Amino acid sequence: MDLQGKCQNRNPFLVLLVAVESRDLDSRMAVRETWGNESNYGDVDVVTVFLVGLSIVETRKIQLLLEVENRVFGDIVQQDFMDTYYNLTIKTLMGMEWVAKYCPTASYVMKIDADIFLNLEYLVHNILPSGTPVHEDFFTGFILKNNVPVRDKASKRYVPIEMYPSDTYPTYCSGSGYVFSAVIAQKIYDKAQVVQIMPMEDVFMGICLNELNISITEPPSDIFIRKIEDYDRCQFNQLVTVHRYGRNKLRNVWMDFWSKKNLGCPEFQNRILG
Repeated sequence: MDLQGKCQNRNPFLVLLVAVESRDLDSRMAVRETWGNESNYGDVDVVTVFLVGLSIVETRKIQLLLEVENRVFGDIVQQDFMDTYYNLTIKTLMGMEWVAKYCPTASYVMKIDADIFLNLEYLVHNILPSGTPVHEDFFTGFILKNNVPVRDKASKRYVPIEMYPSDTYPTYCSGSGYVFSAVIAQKIYDKAQVVQIMPMEDVFMGICLNELNISITEPPSDIFIRKIEDYDRCQFNQLVTVHRYGRNKLRNVWMDFWSKKNLGCPEFQNRILG
């Protein structure tokens, strides 16, 4: 499944590459019903595609269901690899290749996980203002600096010294959600052909950017949030992403957030201003 015609006769401002397990239909539906709904955003052309591999359980059954789902929604990109944590890098590179081949007129891309709250309007109007020239080497998200490789074999983030001998990783963005200019997709995909593949997709992107001499842009403080326990509409109005919003929680929060998005938040603004 490659969706060759998804961007045909379109010049998308933003492509959403949503990483999700092949068997997780409900999470895909939740995204389609909320922030991934392309019709939400008026004059801003947004393309949403889901990145999946082959299911590790009930492989044939899930594959048949996926093919039916894709005939209905036309938004699934898939290649021949097993859908596991350790193949997240391959999955993300699949998305980069897809953008470069089939959506070359896009301005920006966001790779995002399915269990995320995304305030796309805030992203577009405050971080990526349309009508202005595209920043050629733009890459931003929740920035992580001076992280070290995990050498504990019991950890899922274990990296043998043969794979990555250095003591620290280059600066990178959390894989939960990062945004970049679309022209970088081809650069990263090409660089990945000559760089040692690592299972941690977010770290690997940072390594590729470092090899390409592309600096990560510092976002306005605290707009990419890893986790917030309690939903607050006015606070969420000032954020781009919040991590760990599963399908049911996302649906419940989105109903309130979207229906009241044009209401003011004077109390919140007063709290911010002190």
